[in-house]
Amino acid sequence: MRRHAIEVLRRYPIDVQRLRLLNHGYNTTFRVDATDGRRFALRINVNSRRAPAHLAGEIAWLAALAAETDLVVPVPQPDRDGGLIVEVANPALGRTVPAVLFGWLPGPDLGEAATPRQIRAVGRAAATLHTHAEHWALPPGTDLPRIDSILMGTPNHLEADHPALTREARTVIDAAFDQVQQAYDSIFATATLQPLHADLHVWNLKWHRGRLAVFDFDDSGLGAPVQDLAIATYYLRDQDDLVEAMFEGYQESRPLPSSTPAQFEAIVAGRNLVLLNDVVVSENAEFRAMADEYVAKSVRKLRRYLEQGTYRHDAVPES
Repeated sequence: MRRHAIEVLRRYPIDVQRLRLLNHGYNTTFRVDATDGRRFALRINVNSRRAPAHLAGEIAWLAALAAETDLVVPVPQPDRDGGLIVEVANPALGRTVPAVLFGWLPGPDLGEAATPRQIRAVGRAAATLHTHAEHWALPPGTDLPRIDSILMGTPNHLEADHPALTREARTVIDAAFDQVQQAYDSIFATATLQPLHADLHVWNLKWHRGRLAVFDFDDSGLGAPVQDLAIATYYLRDQDDLVEAMFEGYQESRPLPSSTPAQFEAIVAGRNLVLLNDVVVSENAEFRAMADEYVAKSVRKLRRYLEQGTYRHDAVPES
């Protein structure tokens, strides 16, 4: 991938001084230091499920957010021909792989040490995203995937042959899937689809000199605004002060999206199904090692959700 990155960077009007790997997982990301002192992040979409039109839609929305709002987001950089997406053939992978060069976002990830003040800023950022999306149209030739289903447009792997997916586990998962599906059906019976980030959690946010930055729009798609808040709540659940701070920040700019408590909890629980769906078929060594335990914990959480109507991470362990 380093050789691939070097080939991609030849397409840009920068003189590279240093190239450093930041992440090699779902996608591959390098930090790029130019000789003139500028820094960039190069994302190579190795495993992304994005169709070309969807990637173009993601990048178009990011460029519009950077130009039309006060949000701090990774700004797509034009290549020598003015394009924002570079595609280079990778002989090792046997296919052409798209890449995007973004402006650098300084500062650490928000992470698990996020404070109520910082999470309140997350709520304000979500409100800004939603307000902008309501009045923005995808450019011709671009699109974003519909994420108006539990698994957000990805194939259902929960029926895969995995030793951890026992008959008992499948019974709980199937029941949770059915209940969440009912909530999705009721929400999207009247919802107007609009662009969403769809992955707002503390590892996709940075904090630098008192300002929040939002990045990783790779899961962005067309859905209902309540999804962004419910997905963010999944990662903050069991920290009620942080969830409340996020809601307060959102309401500084606009009312909370319309939903019933049952609908909201269903989307929170649905996030567990999305992650579980990825874990049981992942070829990543780390995910494979944790799969059995992850399935067991997920089943306990989902069972309690079915029994009590509320999804939490501090599910009572089985005796």
